[in-house]
Amino acid sequence: MHTSIRFSALLVLSVAIAAPAVAEIYKRTNPDGSVEFTDVPRSDEEKPVPLSPMSTFKTTPVPQQRRTSTTRADTKKYDAISVSSPANEATIRDNTGTVKVSVSLSPALRSGHKLVLLVDGEQKGESRSGSFTLNNLDRGSHSLVAQVVDKAGKALISSAPVTVYLFRQSAIRSNRAK
Repeated sequence: MHTSIRFSALLVLSVAIAAPAVAEIYKRTNPDGSVEFTDVPRSDEEKPVPLSPMSTFKTTPVPQQRRTSTTRADTKKYDAISVSSPANEATIRDNTGTVKVSVSLSPALRSGHKLVLLVDGEQKGESRSGSFTLNNLDRGSHSLVAQVVDKAGKALISSAPVTVYLFRQSAIRSNRAK
Protein backbone atom coordinates (compact mmCIF):
# COMPACT_ATOMS: atom_id res chain seq x y z
CA MET A 1 0.00 0.00 0.00
CA HIS A 2 2.88 2.31 0.73
CA THR A 3 4.19 1.83 -2.83
CA SER A 4 0.81 2.64 -4.36
CA ILE A 5 0.69 5.97 -2.47
CA ARG A 6 4.11 6.86 -3.82
CA PHE A 7 3.06 5.86 -7.31
CA SER A 8 -0.13 7.96 -7.05
CA ALA A 9 1.80 10.95 -5.76
CA LEU A 10 4.35 10.59 -8.56
CA LEU A 11 1.55 10.32 -11.14
CA VAL A 12 -0.19 13.46 -9.82
CA LEU A 13 3.12 15.36 -9.73
CA SER A 14 4.04 14.40 -13.30
CA VAL A 15 0.60 15.45 -14.58
CA ALA A 16 0.89 18.77 -12.73
CA ILE A 17 4.30 19.41 -14.27
CA ALA A 18 3.28 18.39 -17.78
CA ALA A 19 -0.06 20.23 -17.76
CA PRO A 20 1.34 23.72 -18.45
CA ALA A 21 3.34 22.34 -21.36
CA VAL A 22 0.16 21.25 -23.15
CA ALA A 23 -2.09 24.11 -22.05
CA GLU A 24 -4.31 25.57 -24.73
CA ILE A 25 -5.14 29.24 -25.25
CA TYR A 26 -8.65 30.46 -25.94
CA LYS A 27 -9.55 33.79 -27.49
CA ARG A 28 -12.83 35.54 -26.92
CA THR A 29 -14.22 38.94 -27.80
CA ASN A 30 -16.19 40.56 -25.00
CA PRO A 31 -19.39 42.53 -25.64
CA ASP A 32 -17.49 45.83 -25.26
CA GLY A 33 -15.14 44.78 -28.10
CA SER A 34 -12.11 44.02 -25.94
CA VAL A 35 -10.19 40.85 -26.69
CA GLU A 36 -9.40 38.40 -23.90
CA PHE A 37 -7.03 35.43 -23.91
CA THR A 38 -7.39 32.69 -21.34
CA ASP A 39 -6.49 29.08 -20.68
CA VAL A 40 -10.00 28.29 -19.35
CA PRO A 41 -12.82 27.95 -21.92
CA ARG A 42 -16.28 29.28 -21.01
CA SER A 43 -18.00 26.44 -22.76
CA ASP A 44 -17.25 23.22 -24.61
CA GLU A 45 -18.02 25.04 -27.87
CA GLU A 46 -14.96 27.33 -27.62
CA LYS A 47 -12.08 26.16 -29.75
CA PRO A 48 -8.41 26.72 -28.83
CA VAL A 49 -6.39 29.20 -30.86
CA PRO A 50 -3.78 27.46 -33.00
CA LEU A 51 -0.34 28.59 -31.86
CA SER A 52 2.71 28.47 -34.04
CA PRO A 53 5.86 27.02 -32.54
CA MET A 54 7.95 29.37 -30.44
CA SER A 55 10.76 31.16 -32.19
CA THR A 56 14.20 30.09 -31.09
CA PHE A 57 17.65 31.15 -32.14
CA LYS A 58 21.20 30.34 -31.36
CA THR A 59 23.42 33.09 -30.15
CA THR A 60 26.82 33.62 -31.57
CA PRO A 61 29.50 33.31 -28.94
CA VAL A 62 31.08 36.55 -27.82
CA PRO A 63 34.76 36.52 -28.72
CA GLN A 64 37.12 36.72 -25.78
CA GLN A 65 38.90 40.05 -25.62
CA ARG A 66 42.61 39.88 -25.27
CA ARG A 67 43.85 41.63 -22.22
CA THR A 68 46.62 44.05 -22.85
CA SER A 69 49.12 44.52 -20.12
CA THR A 70 49.02 47.96 -18.60
CA THR A 71 51.53 49.48 -16.33
CA ARG A 72 50.57 50.63 -12.87
CA ALA A 73 51.09 54.25 -13.90
CA ASP A 74 48.48 53.89 -16.67
CA THR A 75 45.83 52.54 -14.31
CA LYS A 76 46.44 55.08 -11.53
CA LYS A 77 43.93 57.91 -11.55
CA TYR A 78 44.39 61.57 -10.78
CA ASP A 79 43.35 62.55 -7.28
CA ALA A 80 42.77 66.29 -7.64
CA ILE A 81 42.98 69.21 -10.04
CA SER A 82 42.29 72.86 -9.32
CA VAL A 83 42.82 76.33 -10.70
CA SER A 84 45.16 77.66 -7.99
CA SER A 85 45.56 81.16 -9.42
CA PRO A 86 43.71 83.48 -9.86
CA ALA A 87 41.41 82.96 -6.87
CA ASN A 88 37.69 82.40 -7.33
CA GLU A 89 35.79 85.69 -7.84
CA ALA A 90 39.02 87.69 -8.17
CA THR A 91 38.92 90.99 -10.05
CA ILE A 92 41.85 91.42 -12.44
CA ARG A 93 42.71 94.90 -13.69
CA ASP A 94 44.66 94.67 -16.95
CA ASN A 95 44.00 96.87 -19.99
CA THR A 96 45.72 94.40 -22.32
CA GLY A 97 43.43 91.57 -21.19
CA THR A 98 46.31 89.39 -20.03
CA VAL A 99 45.48 86.81 -17.34
CA LYS A 100 48.00 84.34 -15.92
CA VAL A 101 46.49 81.05 -14.75
CA SER A 102 48.16 78.36 -12.62
CA VAL A 103 46.81 74.83 -12.27
CA SER A 104 47.61 72.36 -9.47
CA LEU A 105 47.42 68.62 -10.16
CA SER A 106 47.93 65.56 -7.98
CA PRO A 107 49.66 63.26 -8.85
CA ALA A 108 51.90 64.77 -11.54
CA LEU A 109 50.89 64.74 -15.20
CA ARG A 110 51.66 61.41 -16.89
CA SER A 111 53.16 60.79 -20.29
CA GLY A 112 50.70 61.18 -23.14
CA HIS A 113 48.40 63.44 -21.08
CA LYS A 114 48.11 67.21 -21.23
CA LEU A 115 46.47 69.99 -19.29
CA VAL A 116 43.92 72.12 -21.10
CA LEU A 117 42.30 75.34 -19.95
CA LEU A 118 38.67 76.06 -20.80
CA VAL A 119 37.54 79.67 -20.71
CA ASP A 120 33.76 80.00 -20.75
CA GLY A 121 33.55 76.40 -22.04
CA GLU A 122 36.03 76.89 -24.92
CA GLN A 123 39.53 75.46 -24.95
CA LYS A 124 41.96 78.38 -24.86
CA GLY A 125 45.27 76.72 -24.04
CA GLU A 126 47.35 73.56 -23.54
CA SER A 127 50.20 73.00 -21.13
CA ARG A 128 52.34 70.31 -19.57
CA SER A 129 53.61 72.59 -16.79
CA GLY A 130 50.30 73.89 -15.41
CA SER A 131 50.94 77.53 -16.40
CA PHE A 132 48.75 79.36 -18.89
CA THR A 133 48.75 82.92 -20.19
CA LEU A 134 45.53 84.25 -21.67
CA ASN A 135 46.01 87.24 -23.96
CA ASN A 136 43.50 89.89 -25.05
CA LEU A 137 40.69 88.43 -22.95
CA ASP A 138 37.49 90.49 -23.16
CA ARG A 139 36.45 92.41 -20.09
CA GLY A 140 33.73 90.97 -17.91
CA SER A 141 33.06 87.73 -16.09
CA HIS A 142 34.78 84.49 -17.18
CA SER A 143 34.67 80.89 -16.00
CA LEU A 144 37.98 78.97 -15.90
CA VAL A 145 38.10 75.16 -15.83
CA ALA A 146 41.24 73.02 -16.04
CA GLN A 147 41.19 69.45 -17.37
CA VAL A 148 43.60 66.57 -17.86
CA VAL A 149 43.09 65.13 -21.35
CA ASP A 150 44.46 61.83 -22.68
CA LYS A 151 45.85 61.09 -26.17
CA ALA A 152 42.34 60.43 -27.51
CA GLY A 153 41.12 63.82 -26.30
CA LYS A 154 39.03 62.37 -23.47
CA ALA A 155 38.83 64.46 -20.29
CA LEU A 156 40.06 62.35 -17.36
CA ILE A 157 39.45 64.88 -14.58
CA SER A 158 38.10 68.45 -14.45
CA SER A 159 38.52 71.19 -11.88
CA ALA A 160 35.71 73.08 -10.24
CA PRO A 161 34.99 76.28 -12.18
CA VAL A 162 36.71 79.47 -11.01
CA THR A 163 35.01 82.75 -11.86
CA VAL A 164 37.20 85.80 -12.53
CA TYR A 165 36.25 89.35 -13.40
CA LEU A 166 38.46 91.21 -15.87
CA PHE A 167 38.42 94.99 -15.67
CA ARG A 168 39.75 96.81 -18.76
CA GLN A 169 39.62 100.58 -18.87
CA SER A 170 37.24 101.77 -21.55
CA ALA A 171 37.60 105.00 -23.55
CA ILE A 172 33.83 105.42 -23.29
CA ARG A 173 33.92 105.08 -19.53
CA SER A 174 36.83 107.54 -19.06
CA ASN A 175 34.92 110.22 -21.02
CA ARG A 176 31.96 109.91 -18.68
CA ALA A 177 34.12 110.51 -15.63
CA LYS A 178 35.26 113.94 -16.94
